[in-house]
Formats: sequence, C-alpha cells, structure tokens
Amino acid sequence: MKDMRRTVLFLLSFFFIVISGFTDPLSEGMYTRERLMQVYRNEIAETSSHEIAASEVGEWYDIIETSLFMLIRRTELFRGSMRLIITDWKNARCMMYPDGTFLVSTGLLDYIDSLLFMDTSGSTRKIRNLNNERENFFAPIAAVCVAQFALNYYNTAKNTALSPEQLYTVDIMASVLLTIAGYPQGLLETWLNRLAVLYADTETAKIFASFSTGSVKPAARLEQLNGNRDDITHLYEEISGVLFALQNRRGTADARTVLSNLLQLFPQSLYINRLNALIAHQAWLNSLDKRDTEMAAILPAAVYDNASVFTFFQSADFMFENDDDEQSDYVSKTMPTRNNSALYEQAKKAYSDYLTMIYEAGSASSYAYLLASSPLTHERDTVLSIAEQADLFHTGADDKTARANYAALLSLLRKDYTKAQQLLADCLDSSARKTTGKVLFVTTGFPADERLIRCNYFRILKKLNNKIGAAKERQWLIDVLKAPAAVVPIVLRNVSVGDTVDKLLSAWNKPSTIIYNYYSERWLYRLLNTELIIRSKDGDGTVLQMSIGFPSSLTLFNDIRTGDSREAFEKVCGKPMYRSCDALIYHKQGNLLQVMYGNNKIRNITIRNINEKR
Repeated sequence: MKDMRRTVLFLLSFFFIVISGFTDPLSEGMYTRERLMQVYRNEIAETSSHEIAASEVGEWYDIIETSLFMLIRRTELFRGSMRLIITDWKNARCMMYPDGTFLVSTGLLDYIDSLLFMDTSGSTRKIRNLNNERENFFAPIAAVCVAQFALNYYNTAKNTALSPEQLYTVDIMASVLLTIAGYPQGLLETWLNRLAVLYADTETAKIFASFSTGSVKPAARLEQLNGNRDDITHLYEEISGVLFALQNRRGTADARTVLSNLLQLFPQSLYINRLNALIAHQAWLNSLDKRDTEMAAILPAAVYDNASVFTFFQSADFMFENDDDEQSDYVSKTMPTRNNSALYEQAKKAYSDYLTMIYEAGSASSYAYLLASSPLTHERDTVLSIAEQADLFHTGADDKTARANYAALLSLLRKDYTKAQQLLADCLDSSARKTTGKVLFVTTGFPADERLIRCNYFRILKKLNNKIGAAKERQWLIDVLKAPAAVVPIVLRNVSVGDTVDKLLSAWNKPSTIIYNYYSERWLYRLLNTELIIRSKDGDGTVLQMSIGFPSSLTLFNDIRTGDSREAFEKVCGKPMYRSCDALIYHKQGNLLQVMYGNNKIRNITIRNINEKR
C-alpha cells in the first residue's frame, strides 16, 4: 500500500512539474480534474485497499471492460486513460469519478449473478447466453455513471446530490449512449424497474444504498424517462449525426451547427465539448490543401477516410523521385489565411474549452498539431513539448494517436527524422496490451487508420533514404489500396452494397427511422439491428454501406453473425489486412469488412467497397 501511495505521489509531482511547459488549457485541465477529485480521494483510497485482480472475478472482467469500451470509446466520449477498480465489497457500488476512474464492487456483480440465475433457470437459451445477459444487465447501470461523466455533473462540495433536473438529464444521456453503443432498446427502463423493486425490500435497499437518488425514486425516474422519449430520440439523432460526420468526414458543416446548439444546452458537457473540438479541427483540415500538409494529422477518434489515404500515399509516392524537392516550410504553407482564419480560431478555442475541463493525451497531441500552424510564435514554440508530454502520458496504451502525431510533428518541423521513424515503427507494432496484476485500465482502442500512419511512415523512411524499408511500405499500401480484380456482392437477405433503394424496400420494407444529412441518409432497421447508408447527394439512392449490430438475425457467408467468435469469422475470411476505427479490416470477395470485436466476439460488422468514393 505504501508503494502504491509513493507511486501516486511521484506521478502527481511529475505532472505538476511538466505542466509548466504546457499552454494554459492543458495545465488548467489537469488542475480542474484534481480539484474535483479532492472530494473523492478518501473514497478511492478506501476502495483501492479492497481492490482485487481481474482473475478473481473470472469472465466478469471481460464483460465490464467490453461494456465500458462500447459506452465510452465507441461513442467517442473520452479517449483518455481510465483506471478500472474492482473492489471486494459486499455492498453494491458503481461509480465513474471526475478523472475517468471507474469503480465497480463484487457486491453488484454477485447480485446480478444471483438474479440472473433465478431468471435463467429452466431456460436453455438464457443459460447459453449468460454472459450476454450479464452485460445487458450491467450496461445500463454503467451508462448512468458514464452519462454523469459526459455531462460533467460533479461538484467540489462533499455529499452533493444531483438535482432532479440533472438526474433526469443523466437518464436521457444514458439512454442515448446505450443506443449509440449498440445495445438493445429498453435496458435502462428494465434497470429502473429492478431498482424500484430493490428499494421495496429493506435489506436489499441497504445493499444498494449508494444507488439512492434522494427524494427522486426509481419509479419517478422511469416515468420521466418515458415522458422524455421525444427528447431522447432527438438527442440521439443529433449526436449520432455528429459522430457520422466525424467518422466519415462528410457533413462537417451540419455537424458544427448541431454542436453549436448542443453547447447552448450543455455548455459544461465534456462529451459535447470534445466532439466540438474534433469537428472544428476537421473543418480546419478540410480547408487546407492536402498537398501542403505533407503528413496526416491523426485525430483521437475512429475516422475512416479513404480519400485522405489515397492523397497522402500519392503525395509520399511522388516524393520517390524528388527526395530533395521538399525544402518549403510546413508552417508557412498551412498558416491561416483570410479565407480560413476563422475556422482556425474556432478550432483553437474549441480545444481550449475542452482541454480546460480535462486532460486527454490524444486531444492534446492533435491540439499541438493545430498549434504548429499558428501565426503566433509563442504558440508554435510550445508544440513539441505538448506533443512529447502527450506521448509520454499514453506510453503503453493501445491508442497510438499521441505517438503518431508527435512523430509527424518531429518530421514536419524538421527536428528529428530518426526519432520520428522509431515512434511510428512502434505505432505499427500490433502487439496488444496485456492485463496483469491488480491495477487495471480500460482499453483505449486503436481509433487511428493504420493506413494513414503507414503513409507517414513511408514518407519518413524516404526522408532517411531507407530504400528497402520505403519499398516495403509502398508495396503494403499498394496491396491494400488496389482495386479488386472482381467483386462478388455479400448479400444479406437479398440486399447488398450497391443495390438501389427500390430493391432495398422490396426486400426489407420501410426502415424504422431515416436520419438525413446533405450527403447521405441513414436507414435504421431496428428489428434487424442494422444501419444502411444511402447516397443522397447525387440522387441515385444506392446503398453505400451496411452495418450489422449485435445481436442481429442477419447472417453472412457460412452462417456467420454478430456474437460469433473471431476464430469462427477468420476461418471464413482469413486474417485481417490492417487496423482502423477500433476494428480489424478484412478483404473478402472484393468487399471491405470492418469488424469490431469485444472479448473476441463480433460486436459489429460494416460492409463497404474497398475503394469507395462518396
């Protein structure tokens, strides 16, 4: 215990020393979280004294981590480091602290298991899917905690309860996060019903005392949640639309308008401010000529951008015969002009607003990337120190965003090509972090597109005149980017990518919901747990993309469906080509399959064209 305290004190002192090199938003973000955390220090110290290893809760560890990944990483709520504490307490406890630490007690897990055992007895199907039942029970409980973090509903005063209005808003956000994460409808309502039953019994009410919300009873929360159904739908459509724009780099202008309105409703929300920073940065990048940017900036989000990959590869490939023809200055080429200075200032302010609330290494590194184009010398002078500290903060994490950006900046600013090459080589190391000991962290994921990192790596190898390495990377990129010799459509109940809307309607009937933007329409078939992207800009109404969630009755190939194991999938589709957007990418029959796994089980399959052009 003394060693743990000594480690924590050392890390805190280290951070307070190094933040002197940061710009104000970054240091303020650390201090802001630290002030909020003071209220919970004693509580965390007590819980950590009862902390147990992941192995002591068996399969529950994978269930908890998968659920948190879906609720926090997949929703793009937060990509920072998050400690997970599993404490051996008999009382039920679940909490997400202001710094991202997540706590869950064995008392809660034991209660879930005891209730599910009674529910599943006599049901072969439920027994067979026990871990799915466990996750569906746990997810809404976690979602309420995550929603409080997303809305930043914390107070520096001890024992301050949420107001009824805040509590109802948390429930709305929790419902939205569950839907975006891909969970079935109605899980939160089921949990609130169960919570009402728990509080009707004096003994179980004591065990679940930490879930008490004062005068607002679970039945009142449930009634309010049902009454807020239209607000939930509207907020889901707005946030999911922003995520679609971010992840596909389409509809950025619409997303900025939506976020402007959401910020008026939730000015202190970590989630909305984070999305605003990323969309604002994306708008700035869209205003630049990619030929001037030389290397790809990696945003801390799951962005799939085929067009940028082609552009950066061609730019680096063209350099092959003109290695010495690159003496122009990156700063002067990308410095804001009269046409895009407003976009630049908006992006800078958006990052400042977010990073003032909380420190996040990936966002800090992309903020450094933005400052590299600043017209102000004192801001440019901070770029490498910000990027280096972000890289150190995320050392050992699966998310390589901070490291990739630091490497790119070392190259762009002509500081250290050799170190940049070494950092990018580490980014491309596919070895995953292993969970050992008691100190656990929630998986960060790998949101970056490996192809963009390889484009940057390819360029740096050529800078270093490493002809063998450069030729190897060039061939790798050619292999993953080349058009397939033939395309055999992957058909899901008589529908495949490239089909017309008429054919889709004939096969699947009308969707449950259609969400519109300028470039495309999102057709949601809730009974199939599937979302289709339809081209709308050119008016041809063809299917661009099909995403199958978990669970779904849809099958592909030899009866493969979501929920099956990675091993079963790869027996049919082979090994993945690369990593992108927290998923593994496979090429099959001339199609691209983007597969997200949780605990080595398929959570989502997205089918699209290998060389799509939208």
